[in-house]
Amino acid sequence: MVPGVRVHGSDVVDVEVKLDETFRAVPVPAELGIPLLFKKQPGTGGDDSNIRSNAIVRFMADPADGLAPPEWQYGGKLGPAPPVVLARKDKLPFSTHDWNLIGDYMSYWMEEAGEAEDNFSELTKQILEPAAFQRYVRAEVEEHPLAFLSLQFPMGSTVVPEGLSVEELNGVEGTVAQYSRDRVGVQFPGRAVTALRPQKLRLLKEAPEVEEPAAKRLDAGDKKKQQEARKQEIERQEALQISKRFVNCLHEDTFPEMGDLHLFGVGCEYRARATEVLAVWQGLVKHMNFTEEEIAEALIQGNMKERFMQLTEKLAESRTPNSTYAKDLIAANFSATEWDEL
Repeated sequence: MVPGVRVHGSDVVDVEVKLDETFRAVPVPAELGIPLLFKKQPGTGGDDSNIRSNAIVRFMADPADGLAPPEWQYGGKLGPAPPVVLARKDKLPFSTHDWNLIGDYMSYWMEEAGEAEDNFSELTKQILEPAAFQRYVRAEVEEHPLAFLSLQFPMGSTVVPEGLSVEELNGVEGTVAQYSRDRVGVQFPGRAVTALRPQKLRLLKEAPEVEEPAAKRLDAGDKKKQQEARKQEIERQEALQISKRFVNCLHEDTFPEMGDLHLFGVGCEYRARATEVLAVWQGLVKHMNFTEEEIAEALIQGNMKERFMQLTEKLAESRTPNSTYAKDLIAANFSATEWDEL
């Protein structure tokens, strides 16, 4: 388990998170050098009738324009966002203190870059980068003393405690060895790692950076290729997560999440028509072997509508239980479907 947070509506609480392969990167923190991952939890998380805001929406902003993608535009027809858990890929703690500080930094970014208009991209590059974020963390230590302890006191740094009740440690140099949500683990000579409040520590010297061998340094072209490959991998993983979530609903005979409906041609205005389209989808998955991977690929390629119509034709010709729904859909010229792209 990894220390993380759970976001539902406007509530953000510390929780323990079990990471798995379905977690995906959060865009803005990734630009800041924070390997933060997210996962939507199934269901609504209980009674959501009192939810009036969805804090997770702004947090999932795209660095390219500052807006959350359509699948994160909860509220209105999409209804409240489902519960979302967040944790770091490197398994360092991520806390409500960290959440609040990133929120403030994103507000600062949008204020600065938003006023620039024509220079939005240039200012975004200057603001959404690791060194700038670390400077911000350290400048805001009085307001957010427990936020991002790994940036206040990087791993391997030399620190000196001051004002401890255990007076023998005051003034003794130690090395940062680990973190909790509100403590820094310091290794002192001849002692076990001691968890200390950050307010009691003074950073004496940061750990020296290990210079990368020249042969391994990336030139600008290689970095661009690496970034593009990373972007494609994130898109692939996101598409696969959506696909798995949708297929699970088909097998469990449950209605998919509102934000996913139009990706699969399922409208949300008329429940009866949507149910007919879902019946065809169940036939494609269960009887025509339309796999999660193939569905994800169609989402990425933007040809889901064409693939759906092709396979529906084959389903209609079969003698499977759902072929009647396929025939009816074809006879209606697929008028019951409503499509968006990922």
